[in-house]
Amino acid sequence: MKLFEKYAKLRQKTYVTSLITKSVVGSMALENQQVPEAQVNAIVTALLQETELRGRPFE
Repeated sequence: MKLFEKYAKLRQKTYVTSLITKSVVGSMALENQQVPEAQVNAIVTALLQETELRGRPFE
């Protein structure tokens, strides 16, 4: 069984974005660095869009 067959949600951009955002916010909190979740979410979204503009589609 392949990864995407077992975890179909990994193909959803919104799910992956929220997963990365929560992970980064949690890691920053462990280092006593409070970063607004909305700001991290905006950065993650911008990076995904930039990657897609460079020709690598989200799959």
